[in-house]
Amino acid sequence: MRSLGLCAAVLVLASISATPRAQDIETDCEGCKDHPMLARYPGSILFGADQKAFEEATMPIGPVTQSDAGEPVAPKTLNVTGKRTRLLYLAPATRSALEVFVNYKEALAKAGMSVTWTCSDTECGTDFLHTAPDIMHLNLTGTSAASDGFTLAERPRYLLAKLARPQGDVQVMVMAADLTEAHRPAVYVMLIESKPMDTGLVSLAANALDQNLITTGKAVIYGITFDFDKADIKPESKPQLDQIGKLLTEHADLKLAITGHTDNQGGADYNQKLSQRRAEAIVAALSGSYGIAANRLSAQGMGASSPVASNDNEDGRAKNRRVELVKR
Repeated sequence: MRSLGLCAAVLVLASISATPRAQDIETDCEGCKDHPMLARYPGSILFGADQKAFEEATMPIGPVTQSDAGEPVAPKTLNVTGKRTRLLYLAPATRSALEVFVNYKEALAKAGMSVTWTCSDTECGTDFLHTAPDIMHLNLTGTSAASDGFTLAERPRYLLAKLARPQGDVQVMVMAADLTEAHRPAVYVMLIESKPMDTGLVSLAANALDQNLITTGKAVIYGITFDFDKADIKPESKPQLDQIGKLLTEHADLKLAITGHTDNQGGADYNQKLSQRRAEAIVAALSGSYGIAANRLSAQGMGASSPVASNDNEDGRAKNRRVELVKR
């Protein structure tokens, strides 16, 4: 994976003494550049940007509602993977978030993109400016200041659009709001270009699995992936399944419990049931494709009950989304 460059204050939209204020930014951040598919609004400054060759992206496709107790309820989301580009712009002070947003919306429509979901102001929900950036993990710097996001802003406008194309779909998210202190609009743009992940770069030797199982009684496996919200194993998971199949074939007396683990995004009951179905899918794949006797395998969904890292950031959540082999 490569990074285009990252400002120290990528999502600092408030006036904080330790970082430049939004209204004081006059030039693009070092190493940052626009995405070739989407030009910036004229006169805007690129405040922050990064790019990953393959990454997840979670985006709202519904409003933020409230519980009976008045607490914000996370909206319905769409989860996609691919080449991810994130861009944060400060638009000219003489323009409004409404004007900038409408221009982006028109540009996406002219490009043939279909709208997945959009909202403006109160349609988005009363806590959208805080909840949506948190769901999309827009605090690129990982600092306490960056977590402020759009909290000192008003009148959010949001759009998620999709371009279907033979070489892979493109999802484009645009979120704009008026910064109350800087008196200028801020625009967040995220593009996800569907593409297969580069695999086969790291191999897990069967003897390493042997050693982990002998030493600790379990082995942690990453790289077995599934379709979003489903228990369908993706084709790029084959190298990992091959290694587990080889291990079980070479050790005919070995019995394993396949346990599935998730991060804490979503309800506990939902995560447990989804991880159970996914663990069962792995057992079925090992039995069906590798000829492993069913009585040597069991499946257990743990949900988010046994994290190995913090769920407060994406790196930690990625570590928690895993499969473990436990010797029986």
